[in-house]
Amino acid sequence: MQPLSGITILDLTRLLPGAVATQQLLLAGAEVIKIEQPGQGDYARTMPPLIDGAGAVFLYTNGGKSSLTLDLKSAGGRVQFLRLCETADAVVEGFRPGVMDRLGLSWDRLRETNSRLIYASLTGYPAAGEWAMMAGHDINYLALSGVLDLLGGLAGVQIADILGGSMQMVNSILLALLERHRTGQGSRVEVNMLEGVDPLLILPRALLAATGSAPRPGTAVLSGKYPCYRLYTSRDGSLLALGALEEKFWMNLCRALGRDDLIPMQFTPEAIETLAAIFREKTAQEWFQLLKDRDCCLTPVLPVQPGPPLT
Repeated sequence: MQPLSGITILDLTRLLPGAVATQQLLLAGAEVIKIEQPGQGDYARTMPPLIDGAGAVFLYTNGGKSSLTLDLKSAGGRVQFLRLCETADAVVEGFRPGVMDRLGLSWDRLRETNSRLIYASLTGYPAAGEWAMMAGHDINYLALSGVLDLLGGLAGVQIADILGGSMQMVNSILLALLERHRTGQGSRVEVNMLEGVDPLLILPRALLAATGSAPRPGTAVLSGKYPCYRLYTSRDGSLLALGALEEKFWMNLCRALGRDDLIPMQFTPEAIETLAAIFREKTAQEWFQLLKDRDCCLTPVLPVQPGPPLT
């Protein structure tokens, strides 16, 4: 299914968040034209780790896109870009606020060129906020949002970049396309990664509202404080992930283990050691094979698997 077939996206972004957003649109059928500055181009092209001299992140996030080099600081480059905008459906840029205006490529200017164009800006911080011009990366957005405090350390994956930036941008562009379908007019879309992680804080904020205390690492509802939702170590040292949050799944687990006595202890921390001792009796794969058909939300914790082929 290619619901975005016939849609053309001009991608001015660099590095990860914007590239992943336009990649998702490409996978849905859009044509994506990646526009890079002369010389270095996207920083991700040379960023380690490398595959045959090319940045692996760049290869994984830009496969299938068309590529074009334009110097937007030159009059000729701007003219060529405006010509592309005449028939494009969306422009996605990830510069700091004001950069596109200084280049003479503001939303108002592009709208004059194509009234149906969607102009999407991706920034780290709110464009009109006190931190608008600050440099930042995933670690900074997570730190200011409260997510990093809850994690108690880095997660090893780009949470704000991907969930707060890429996915929010995809959603916003799709909504703008829907609005254009109804009105015939393009619109401006603004996404920032700091506010983009807000949906991740629903459960912690619910706990704060209910108790008056902000959750600390290891104290939130789904942080491992309860026996029904946590990691356990198996006999071979491998980890098991138990997600028996609903009562029916917890009951299924307890009955499969022959421990009906644990059913009333789903949210009783004292039951953790009992379950830990049980799970140490077999390997992770043995437990998975034994319980995978018992509808109890138990899975082994696996290492990262190879992704789709690079194109």
